[in-house]
Amino acid sequence: MVLVAFGCGDNKSKPAGPGSGRGSGSIAIGSGSGSASQQVAAQFDKQCVAGDLEACRNLGVLYAEGIGVVKDTRRAVALLSQACSGNSLAACNHMAMLFSEGLGIEQDLAKAGVLFGKACDGNHGLACRNLGLMLRDGRGVTKDLVRAEQLRDKACTATVPFASTNAGDHDAEIAPTLPAKARQPRWQKMIAHYKAGCDAVDPSACRQLGAAYVEGRGLPKSEGAAVVWLAKSCTKEAVDPRGCLMLGVMKLKGVGGPPDLAAGTAALQRACDRKEATACRLLVANAGSNAGSNAGSSAGSSAGSNTGSNPGSATP
Repeated sequence: MVLVAFGCGDNKSKPAGPGSGRGSGSIAIGSGSGSASQQVAAQFDKQCVAGDLEACRNLGVLYAEGIGVVKDTRRAVALLSQACSGNSLAACNHMAMLFSEGLGIEQDLAKAGVLFGKACDGNHGLACRNLGLMLRDGRGVTKDLVRAEQLRDKACTATVPFASTNAGDHDAEIAPTLPAKARQPRWQKMIAHYKAGCDAVDPSACRQLGAAYVEGRGLPKSEGAAVVWLAKSCTKEAVDPRGCLMLGVMKLKGVGGPPDLAAGTAALQRACDRKEATACRLLVANAGSNAGSNAGSSAGSSAGSNTGSNPGSATP
């Protein structure tokens, strides 16, 4: 079935910084450079000079993002390093992210791994998730799939954004390689991870659950249940483009329920709005098909009506 092809991939596989969710030490002061942001930056500066390491961390984030100050990554690293040395785990995680991605500074994967490790050892869930990704891929650290899985599970338990989905993706990758007896328990673990991710409002995890029901991976095949989970991946608040594409196709074709042109079109539109090319093509194709069908139906109906009601009348 063509829908199966949309189930996997699109992993949230990049390190995440302080703006990535609960418990990550994020600050919310606006994104512009107006007077309010400048005042907040000035206040953090004074507090940092006075020895407040959390203020130094916050100021470092502002310099990294260019909020209320002129963007200066090197200044950001200096401030984050100061806070990290004072055991601000969120600062260590954010500085590691800058080194990992080479954001405004020279990329240094080895240094990123050390910093993620320091923060994770202090039970900073986001850093554990980030280090787990590096260990999975062998980026800057020796590849270690066992420890990578342990760290992702730890981050998932701490409800770190995307960690549960990352863990589920790993389960989906590993399960087919296992002996038959070990395969089903791994599928079930995948389902548990994806459910946790979907509950944490990661729409890609909801889409993966829908795909699992379509394919019968760890769950009995059920197109009706698939539609329920795919709908959660395609809401106004949380949109996974491929989840919307799958939902749109199923609604239009009446898979998992009666055909629903309006719902199918709306789902495809959400996917298209987020640059899902296949959804955009289907929208165009369906629009042309419906236009032709409506025109033919209207013409036939009109002709039949005129002929039946007044066969001798002239038509304009």
